[in-house]
Amino acid sequence: MTSQKQSQITNEILQGNLVKLMFKLSIPSTLGILMLSLNTFIDALFAGRFIGETALAGISLSLPLTGIVNGFAFLIGVGSASVLSRAIGSGDIKTQSKIFGTLTVMSIVISFFITIVGYRFGEELIVLMGGSGEVASAGAEYFKTYVLGSVFLIIAQACSEVIKSEGQMRLATIFGCIFVIVNIFLNFIFIIVFHWETHGIALATVFGMVVYSIVNLAYFLAGKSSIPVNPKKIAIAIDLLPAILSVGISGLFYPIMVLVQDYVVFNSISYYGTNNDIAFFGASGKLGSVVYIPIIGFAQALQPILGMNYGARNYGRLKKAYLTFSMIGTFLLILMWLPLQLYPRTLLELILPSFNFTENDLLNFRIFTILGPLWPLAYCSNTLFQSLGKGKIILIVIFLRSIILNIPIVLIFSKYLGVRGIYFGMLFADFLFMTIVFILTYIEFKKITNLETKLYK
Repeated sequence: MTSQKQSQITNEILQGNLVKLMFKLSIPSTLGILMLSLNTFIDALFAGRFIGETALAGISLSLPLTGIVNGFAFLIGVGSASVLSRAIGSGDIKTQSKIFGTLTVMSIVISFFITIVGYRFGEELIVLMGGSGEVASAGAEYFKTYVLGSVFLIIAQACSEVIKSEGQMRLATIFGCIFVIVNIFLNFIFIIVFHWETHGIALATVFGMVVYSIVNLAYFLAGKSSIPVNPKKIAIAIDLLPAILSVGISGLFYPIMVLVQDYVVFNSISYYGTNNDIAFFGASGKLGSVVYIPIIGFAQALQPILGMNYGARNYGRLKKAYLTFSMIGTFLLILMWLPLQLYPRTLLELILPSFNFTENDLLNFRIFTILGPLWPLAYCSNTLFQSLGKGKIILIVIFLRSIILNIPIVLIFSKYLGVRGIYFGMLFADFLFMTIVFILTYIEFKKITNLETKLYK
């Protein structure tokens, strides 16, 4: 990337119209999330349609474990992106020049240990997730092959987060699309033509990871990035590690906490309800996650804007950006949320076409999604803490929602109200969680206002 082009992007982030900037960055960001989320769907589709239920069950059991691998990628990428966006805003070239080398070395070292542990204990981990017999064998085969490509996935996703922090959302999305296209093509070749079954599905993903890492690395090594990169001087910057890890650790802990929370919720549903209740909750979660994808895209697009303006000490614009993204995000989510509340049966039938929905099911779904319009504020607040390097606050928020609030409240409510109590418990826990997050955001805004006051004294 030429310095003139990067200067144009940086100036737009620091001075351009926020509404136009929001749509310019959030649309490709949202598309990128949708595309990458297709990878697990593609693997499941080929397994279910062309191999059988055993392969599908095995891959499904391994997905939470592959989520942990992705968590390590976000540990490096999210932390590096937070540091870089502030360095771009403040014009700190020295810090910018250390990012790529640090990211690369961290990715290689961490993936080395992931590969050893994952390959050595793959069978045991799948059994721990509940697998047995042929299902466990299929899951272990998929996961052990998957971790062999972990170095490529971690480098690629970490690089992608840094590219986004430069404001290059469109480019990051294009690279993600290449990953998905390669995975689809190779799945067809390995499964339909060569009949390699579960091993073939995993290999298709791994080769997709290799291509994904190549295009991301080429962007930096070819000098297209705004940050200085010297291939002959790839080294880790010890002084950047605390800042990277303090923010990035949330990317690792989030999937772990979700895994723990889901374990408690699904076991509670299994204890108080039936298999139909489990299927219904799973469908509700899938439908809800699709609705929230655009808001996650908004939050990702907000990160470079908050980070760069904080680095440049444009505190007033930082606050305005947060409020603009939050308000427009809330408005757009309400438009998607209303059909969930008004026509839940119609939408749920898209996932469970032959399910006999009761009025209790539909009420549970409405309880599950009732706080939807508040989530854009929560997502933007998380991005605010991330962009400002407030790693401790992010960790507190993650533990607060999953361990301190959701799990005990769900257990207590379900004890007295059964399956309905699980939904009410999650509602009450999320309400308390959001209240605390908004208080923390208000406190952070007060601090930013004080910095703004001092700046103009």
